[in-house]
Amino acid sequence: MTRYQGRERRVHICFVTHNREYHVRAGVCVAVRDRKSSVWIAGHKAIGLKLRPLPPRTSYIGRTIDFYSSEKQMLVQTSAVVDVLRPNKNQVDFYGFVHNMSPDVAEKQVG
Repeated sequence: MTRYQGRERRVHICFVTHNREYHVRAGVCVAVRDRKSSVWIAGHKAIGLKLRPLPPRTSYIGRTIDFYSSEKQMLVQTSAVVDVLRPNKNQVDFYGFVHNMSPDVAEKQVG
């Protein structure tokens, strides 16, 4: 199997810490979910903040990550990352519902 050497095209990524999942789209936190209860936390302070990137070829595993906003002068630091995943389509489809933007998506999830 050959490994893809081109530019990373995926825009969604999920950083998993001990207690939370931080879902990021194109460098911005779009949703946070509690790992124990699987409940989406719509009011989490990291939502809407930018991910502070690490230097190239640096792993996020074992490191804390920062979400920031220079306009709001705000910084949210997570606990250490234990895994980095690609969210599945159902999770990505649910992001809008977390923010009360598309209730039809939630109906699709149940059905």
